Amino acid sequence: MTRMTLPLSPIRRTDARPPLLSLCDETEIQSVLDLLSFIEEPELAGLRVLELACGAGTVTLPMAAAGHRVLATDSRAEVLDLLTTRIDDLRPTRPDVASRVETCRADMTDFLFEERFKAVCIPAGAITALDPERRRETIRLATAHLAPGGRLILSAEHVRPEAPASATFTARPGITLTERIDHARRRRRVTLARGQETRTSDLFLVTPHDLLHDFKDAGVTVDYRHFIPDARRPHHTNIVFGTVKLR
Repeated sequence: MTRMTLPLSPIRRTDARPPLLSLCDETEIQSVLDLLSFIEEPELAGLRVLELACGAGTVTLPMAAAGHRVLATDSRAEVLDLLTTRIDDLRPTRPDVASRVETCRADMTDFLFEERFKAVCIPAGAITALDPERRRETIRLATAHLAPGGRLILSAEHVRPEAPASATFTARPGITLTERIDHARRRRRVTLARGQETRTSDLFLVTPHDLLHDFKDAGVTVDYRHFIPDARRPHHTNIVFGTVKLR
């Protein structure tokens, strides 16, 4: 598959000091694009992709650049504002890409849309922000919004039991990541820092087995899984799952 390259506009600073960028990497983005390219059924061709917890568009805009129409949702108004700014910045040079994205404020644990989608995408490990009950409900809800033959695409980060209880890494130039893990409670706290700006997220430890059980409970079949060891953090693996809703 040809890799799509899109000259994206930078995220603008505001007085509200927006959240730091997602650590979603190019490998995950390419896996999402590959999975969308697998959808060849004519009856799905005209349908949109529903993206949950889209953030500032790290995955949204590459999907749109690849020709997919996207309904990008997030519960945080400030990140949707950032995404809207990026879309507006694209209109003079890439009106085709900008026109393919619609934004909507919605909580990924509680949403309802009338239309059905060719794919639902939950990127950048967003599912690990949810406790097990809400995680399962989100996966069931996402599946209910798929058209028959549609795909649920989900990424997560697997932290293995041997990971240290506390560690600090360089995530990207100028950005450090500090992680504290409570293996017994299956919780972790991740703090990203860039200069004086920080963002802390309280997350849950999720295993591939947990997600496979959730997919089975939701009625989707796993036909793709990509395990990507994190070179920056030993004992961490990024996983992209592709599932299909059988007819």
